[in-house]
Amino acid sequence: MTSVGRLVLAQLKSIGSRNACLPAGRLPGGPWAARGGRTYRTGASGSTSGAITRARQMRSVTSVRAYQEVGRADLFLQVIPFASPEDARAAVDELRSLPRTMRQSKGLSDIGEPRTVSAPEVAGTTHVAAAEQPFVLDGAHSRSLTLWCVAGSTVVVAALGGRAEVVRWPDLASIVEAQVAALG
Repeated sequence: MTSVGRLVLAQLKSIGSRNACLPAGRLPGGPWAARGGRTYRTGASGSTSGAITRARQMRSVTSVRAYQEVGRADLFLQVIPFASPEDARAAVDELRSLPRTMRQSKGLSDIGEPRTVSAPEVAGTTHVAAAEQPFVLDGAHSRSLTLWCVAGSTVVVAALGGRAEVVRWPDLASIVEAQVAALG
């Protein structure tokens, strides 16, 4: 096998890793339907921070999955393994500073600025940061709630969006708790 063939095989083994995000049927609430997911080498975006560099060196694979609770809410989960709990905590600040975009949708307007809020308790985590972002969807006041949580050496990012009256912090916290428990 050529060196290029070995490189491609190594990348497929790493990138083709099992998606660590929960399947839709194991999420609290719902019923949820998976709307896509993927895995990729951590740090593929080109960050050169120490935490990302060490994650790349250990061949960390980031898992992402999107879900929908029809007529009620959209959910996004991301699971990112790091080399140490210290790296995971440092990565939360870097992840929070990344630009956040909302998927373009007919009826989406008046997207407000994200603001940091007090984080809810999330069992199984050692560090939690939270943000809320208002928007209008089909004329209804809506919001997106986001949690960045450290569980051991892993960061779990979760965002729940929908009409303001049905998107609640306890619901998002229970989803993250289920994801963290599944990581073992």
